[in-house]
Amino acid sequence: MRDETLPRFVELGAGIVNDLAALFAKFQTMPRVALLLCDENTAGVGGHHITETLRKDAVEVFECRVDNSDSDNVQRVRREIECTVPDLVIGFGGGKVLDVAKLSAADSNTRFISVPTTLSNDGIASPVSVIKDVHNIPISHITRPPFGVIIDITIVRTAPRRHLIAGVGDLISNLSAVFDARLARAESAESKEAIDSYALQLAEAGGKRVLKLDDNDITSSRFLEELAHGLIKSGFAMCISGTSRPASGSEHKISHSIDHLYPPNKGLHGEQVGIATLFTMALQKNELLKPVRKFYESIGFPCRIGYLNLKPDEFVQVVFNASRIRPERYTILEDKRPDERKIREIIEFSGL
Repeated sequence: MRDETLPRFVELGAGIVNDLAALFAKFQTMPRVALLLCDENTAGVGGHHITETLRKDAVEVFECRVDNSDSDNVQRVRREIECTVPDLVIGFGGGKVLDVAKLSAADSNTRFISVPTTLSNDGIASPVSVIKDVHNIPISHITRPPFGVIIDITIVRTAPRRHLIAGVGDLISNLSAVFDARLARAESAESKEAIDSYALQLAEAGGKRVLKLDDNDITSSRFLEELAHGLIKSGFAMCISGTSRPASGSEHKISHSIDHLYPPNKGLHGEQVGIATLFTMALQKNELLKPVRKFYESIGFPCRIGYLNLKPDEFVQVVFNASRIRPERYTILEDKRPDERKIREIIEFSGL
């Protein structure tokens, strides 16, 4: 099988999951046997319908439930792949389902099709799979990206508003991450070959476009399409660079620090990195801070650390601990090395 650097195809439209067989045929990936992964909720949203429609086209379909993005589920799905020997693994769900499907399929050398039911993060098209370890701490794995991505606007529109808002946070956080990557290159803190210029431009493009939208209805077709395209570009940027660097900087270090110091935190990934971005942009003196803050307020994005059940004293510790996470990844945290006074000053300045 070819080792794909980028997804072979991306399809975005309304009602397109109603005829997946036609899409598979179009891209010459029609399976004889398919394994459909979903959770209990997404099975009812459309998973059973996908199974029925594919079976009408003579595809043998097996279903498997994913209830968490952890190593146990990955191992279980690998065993299911060994037993059913599918030509195609289809992930139909949110981040947990897609992360398990992506890693399990890659480990089994089987093509994977990503069919997200929400737009909560850029994992829908990236080579990154986030799996919780035995301590319930999310660990990122670089693996193979999806063979194809299919986004049905009709389905993602029905996702919980909070999850769509989180997707905005994950996309906007790229503006902080790209700043950090360029800072690292300017300071010669990392190999220039490891920070691809085109990948950085791609990573920030979606966030910049969303900031310019005059439509703050996150369920409108226009907004969802821009969000989807932005998250796809972010995933592609990681595919091109072979690393999460274009979409993960100081703001992600802070989010991971929250996961390590205060598990289990009930904040969604996109919420955590989106809120952390306000802090890191202020520390960066990033010119996009004001537009981001204004945009957040227009769509109702949570802008305070209290939303994450964190007090200022706790957030200070989170920032101190953040530099210990991936210390080889140079960011504004390593550049400025803020002390407690500076951290509290930024918290107040950025309205956190």
